[in-house]
Order: sequence, then structure tokens, then C-alpha cells
Amino acid sequence: MARSAKTDPIRNFKFRVSIITTGGDGLGKATEGLGNLGFAVVSGLTVNNEMVGYREGGMNTHPHKFLGQSDFAPVTLSRGVFEKQDQLYKWQQFLHAWNQASGLSTATNNDYRCDVLVKVYDHPISSGSYATPGSPSGPKENLGSARWGFKLFDCFPGSYSVSDLNAGDSGIMIQQLVLHHEGFVVAWNEQEVGNLASITG
Repeated sequence: MARSAKTDPIRNFKFRVSIITTGGDGLGKATEGLGNLGFAVVSGLTVNNEMVGYREGGMNTHPHKFLGQSDFAPVTLSRGVFEKQDQLYKWQQFLHAWNQASGLSTATNNDYRCDVLVKVYDHPISSGSYATPGSPSGPKENLGSARWGFKLFDCFPGSYSVSDLNAGDSGIMIQQLVLHHEGFVVAWNEQEVGNLASITG
């Protein structure tokens, strides 16, 4: 008996990352094309809830515990190093220049933060029929349905790094950007994913 592919867990390799800049004379101008990059790995989506404990006189066996602040761990974006694609590095450079007020007016260039939108799509087989997955014109014409996603709010670079050079290796160069952010929201179905772009932190 056949069963729907929608009962399978969502696969983790078909996703799109959108870095949403505000444009203008600030970050959007300094890092043109930042929102159209492809990434190989997105990792670190985590929230930790602080436990605050206190002791009470006469209660000697254990402390009382209650909820403190929530802390959102940094998220790491990884992609290959490509000639003339320096947007991630320029985001870090813009942040450094902004922090030093180096030739920038903070009154008009106060947009070093971005929201980041991630959508996870159907595997090609489950986006069409088993006989003809996807569309005849190729996956770029039909990504399938976005089944899951999340949006990070008020992101800015925590660190930027490039992988080591090694004459005895045959690997590719990888660049990583670690993003600090102030929270996220997760979408668990197509309708919620469609509404992610309009949600503000």
C-alpha cells in the first residue's frame, strides 16, 4: 500500500537562506548582493533557558528553582570561498567601521543588523510525483514547497573566518560567519513559512 511522502521527516539539505538588509546608504549599500548568497551549512539554532535558584531556611534538601532569562546561541553560516563574492567579509568590515565611526555617520548608517530567513523545501521526489520529480525545466523553476523554516531577528557578525590552507589537501576553501541574534521564530507548515517574512522581532 502506498503512503504519502509527507509522512516522512523533512530532509535537511534543500534550503534557502535570505539575509534581509534595509538598503539605503548603510549596510545594504556596503554589501550589495548579501541577500542572494547560497550556503552549504546552517548550524547552531538553540535557545537556553536560565535557571535561577535560591535557598530557603528550613528547606535543607534542595534549592527552589525558577525561570530566568532566555539566551539564544549564535548561528553559524558556512559557504565556499568564491572569487568576487566578498559580501560576508564586507559585513564584518562594515560592523568594524561602524563601531569605530570611521567615515560613517551613525545617524544615517545605523543598520548593521539584519534579519535572516531560512526556508527548508521538499526533497525533489516529494515536490512532484515519483515518476517526474520537480518540473521539466529543472529545480530552479520549482523548488517545491517550503515545509519548515525559521527567522532570526537583529543579527550581526560575531566572528568571520576562512579555513586553513594546506598544500597536502585537495579540499575547498570554506568561509564561516557566526551571527549573534536576539531570538527566532520557527514555522512548522507551509502557511506559517509563507508568513515568516512579515513577522518582526
